[in-house]
Amino acid sequence: MCNPYIFSIEDPKDKVVIIALITMLTVGFPLLAIFLIRFLGLNKDLNMDSRQERIVPLIITAMFYLWLFINIKNHTYVPLLFTSFVLGATISIFISFFINNFSKISLHTVGMGGLVCILILLQVNFNYSDFILNLGPLGMYNVHLGLLIIIGVLIAGSVGAARLYLTDHSMTDIYGGYFVGVFSQIISYIIIF
Repeated sequence: MCNPYIFSIEDPKDKVVIIALITMLTVGFPLLAIFLIRFLGLNKDLNMDSRQERIVPLIITAMFYLWLFINIKNHTYVPLLFTSFVLGATISIFISFFINNFSKISLHTVGMGGLVCILILLQVNFNYSDFILNLGPLGMYNVHLGLLIIIGVLIAGSVGAARLYLTDHSMTDIYGGYFVGVFSQIISYIIIF
């Protein structure tokens, strides 16, 4: 059974603050910056098809993720595994930025590789087998972590296949993305733990 308190924060005010911080720094501000870049005409569209169009959004996103990591790394109410995940995501963005100078790595598969890796690290290193999923009025459910890993691998494969189908990336870009995501999470895990 998964420790029900590993991803919880006892004080409701702290929950709101940490969720707002995470949402603003990982979704809100980067998305706002990307729309601002488009509005200013620095990118021709939101797809960012060329490597050059990805440079500024990657730098901006990396800065916000780094800022999030700096804000949560010393807080005792944030679980170390989540801190490790954020650091891994930050590392993967910086590595992707570097690789982007030479090849158009798939950022979608970078994220999916990192997600699957952190699920596997959770199961292997913490011996958790089940999660209790509290969906409020919909009830509480026991979900096996192995099932989440299988679903994560299937979704990751679907994302990679979709990127190939849309001819946005080559196989090297897809596999490179998975590798960067997994590698970043492993490096982060070693640093944090």
